[in-house]
Amino acid sequence: MLTTTLIITYGSLIALVNVLFLAGRISHRTACGWMAVLCAGGGVGSAIAGWTSNVYLHAALGAWSAWNWWHSGGGDDTKRRLKSWAGRFHGVRRTAPQGT
Repeated sequence: MLTTTLIITYGSLIALVNVLFLAGRISHRTACGWMAVLCAGGGVGSAIAGWTSNVYLHAALGAWSAWNWWHSGGGDDTKRRLKSWAGRFHGVRRTAPQGT
């Protein structure tokens, strides 16, 4: 009963995000970000309930939404953060020990 309620709640929130996007209240990037998060939650709820077809559907929609969010500029802050962390690490060339 609880999992069914959670899945219905996630489905309602997904519908709300779609309505807000179509009404022009939120941007494409924001809608894709919310859809990815909501599909992940709906997928977990469906997995607990044992609804495998819903799990596949939520996984596919969540992956597609996350990909759209990342490529529409949603991951720019994350990309910058990763580049700044990568700049701290410098490779050191070392020679292999020589056997005597």
